[in-house]
Amino acid sequence: MTNVAVKPNEKAARSAVDASAEVPLGARLRHAFAFRNTAALYLLVFMVIIFSLWIPHTFLTTGTWRSLLSDGAVTALVAVGMVVPVAAGVVDLSIGAQVGLGAIVVARLLVSSLPLPLAIVLALAAGAAVGVFSWLMITRARIPSFIATLAIASLITALIAWISSSEQIINLPPEFAAIGTGQLFGITYPFFIMIAVALVLWYVLERTPIGRKVYATGGNPDAMGGNPEAANLAGIRTSRIILGSLVTEGVVAAGGGLLLTSQLSTGDPTVGPGYLLPVIAAVFLGSTQFRGGRFNIWGTVVAVYVLAVGVKGLQLAGLPIWIPDLFNGVALLLAVGLAAWRAPQMSRREAIVRLFRNNSTRAWSRKRARRAELAARVFAGDQAAAIAANAKPQAGLVTPPWHVRLRHALAFRNTSALYLLVVMVIVFSLWIPRTFLTVGTWRSLLSDGSITTLVAVGLVIPIAAGAIDLAIGAEVGLGAVLVARLLVGTVPLPLAILLTLVAGAAVGVFSWLMITKVRIPSFIATLAVGSLLTAAISWISSSEQIINLPPDFANIGTGQLFGLTYPFYIMLIVAIVLWFVLERTALGRKVYATGGNPEVARLSGIRTSRVVLGALITSGVVAGGAGLLLTSQLSTGDPTVGPGYLLPVIAAVFLGSTQFRGGRFNIWGTVVAAYVLAVGVKGLQLAGLPIWIPDLFNGAALLLAVGLAAWRRVPRTRKTPPAATTPAATSANTAATAPPTATANPAASH
Repeated sequence: MTNVAVKPNEKAARSAVDASAEVPLGARLRHAFAFRNTAALYLLVFMVIIFSLWIPHTFLTTGTWRSLLSDGAVTALVAVGMVVPVAAGVVDLSIGAQVGLGAIVVARLLVSSLPLPLAIVLALAAGAAVGVFSWLMITRARIPSFIATLAIASLITALIAWISSSEQIINLPPEFAAIGTGQLFGITYPFFIMIAVALVLWYVLERTPIGRKVYATGGNPDAMGGNPEAANLAGIRTSRIILGSLVTEGVVAAGGGLLLTSQLSTGDPTVGPGYLLPVIAAVFLGSTQFRGGRFNIWGTVVAVYVLAVGVKGLQLAGLPIWIPDLFNGVALLLAVGLAAWRAPQMSRREAIVRLFRNNSTRAWSRKRARRAELAARVFAGDQAAAIAANAKPQAGLVTPPWHVRLRHALAFRNTSALYLLVVMVIVFSLWIPRTFLTVGTWRSLLSDGSITTLVAVGLVIPIAAGAIDLAIGAEVGLGAVLVARLLVGTVPLPLAILLTLVAGAAVGVFSWLMITKVRIPSFIATLAVGSLLTAAISWISSSEQIINLPPDFANIGTGQLFGLTYPFYIMLIVAIVLWFVLERTALGRKVYATGGNPEVARLSGIRTSRVVLGALITSGVVAGGAGLLLTSQLSTGDPTVGPGYLLPVIAAVFLGSTQFRGGRFNIWGTVVAAYVLAVGVKGLQLAGLPIWIPDLFNGAALLLAVGLAAWRRVPRTRKTPPAATTPAATSANTAATAPPTATANPAASH
């Protein structure tokens, strides 16, 4: 009998298999049904018991559960489609808009007398096209996925408004309605379609090499950025994986919208956005189920129906209409918090071993040697440059001539917003000279844009510190309705203003807790906080405008100085203060250090958690103050004003980062960018263009802004012909290639 040599790796694999086979059945069952692996099922059982005791006559009926399975099918289908890009490391915030696009496209095609099969194919193709466009923005323009898809959502919203003329599309063929309303065993067809799609995607993700490549591209359970570098090194074409995942999601989302239109027998242009939060919450809650913290199909399906049971029970109990927003926000925080809690933590023994290992004499010697080597290289490079220039080495940098500095300051990459402003002024002056070139237009432009600019200036601080606050629009809305409610409740004006600003600060503290303590990614945490604030706004205002405000309060927002309203000067004062803090104080340097590399900042002694806390509180206070000023201008507390500020503000901050400060988020660049965008929107409105033009303009501006910022960061080299060999060049090369020593720079040893 021939002996076959077994490699050590094969031995380890066989021993691991043998060890797993020897695990007792009871231990495996305990692991399978542990709370951390099946928390959603435990939550489902708990809710069923509560609602059965609370509303037994309406909750415990066959009709309720059949409608629950049927009504949740579209949400589950969209969530199942979103699992694929999230597993690949891409979070798509345009998922709701894609549902709306599929709903409207198929309705418009059907009323245009296209055959039903062709209309369905074209609607799905539209979803695939959105996926391709998202892929281009993320991988080619190198825009972060959540920013790119947020802007794409605005573009799709404009497209939906254009296709539908902002009206419902009716008179659809009856055979199309049968797709969404036909039943099998008392359950509508969309449920079975969702199950079929889930089976296909589950098989692809869990049983094929493509699925393994998707997970490798995502790289970690949270999929926030993934690990594409490691996947690239392993030979995986990550760009193609992301393309396939986004196209898959787009097709599935468009199919969900198609089924929704079939169920409603109407193409409704407003149905999409409501799917965003439930779908994201389901995907992240599903990642905590069954698969050990990995995004998976069946965990997502279970999570969707757990959330659907909660919302259905609360609705049957007759609770207010804002309860779903509250429930979805809490569920999203709970879902991602559980996913973060599942992340393997370093054991105490490992932490102690690492601590001693990194602080041993040998480790410190290596660090000192590395610092000395880097310092020697820098010193040698400076000396070589000085020798090559045939000049005496100098300790400091030489200030370039004034004309070089002027050319750099006026370069397109540093002042592109100003060039864009000039182009727009010329175009609108030639297009609509009688309405655009008036003193009244520019005064109203400066005054009306002051609120948006104020919010954007406040948002610069947390973004510079590395925290994206997607609740900024809801914070404006909270300030707007809270001050109105306090004033009609006969609270004194100064106290009402103070309490409104304190409420904004409280939102900042809560966001900070979710980001730093619960360890939820900032944009997911603030997205959920935005949903909670939407519920709070509806509760405070009873979903109605608050009127009859005191006249002296209206003077704050409408009073004028030199023809400009007071909010413009308030914005300038806040901008000056924040500019001074960011650019002229140690606190500002800590903010930029935290945003640039929090780990390095923490090792440098910066308390990054406190910096993020201060940044979020500042943003919350400024946003609350902006909402206060907006209510003062309108003389009405409007619960719907907040969400419209999100895209213009983020676009202004990112476009402002490309101005003046070399790609760094800064105050005055943001102010200029906000007014550049305001000029564009104002000119388009004066030209009498449709109401969806601002959505299109804001989405395009955000993509342009972040794309420019990414373009600035691309390292560029210029090929130069080899220089002739001269004594100076020889000396420079000798100095540059000399081995570094600790004595090359006496300061290095310190």
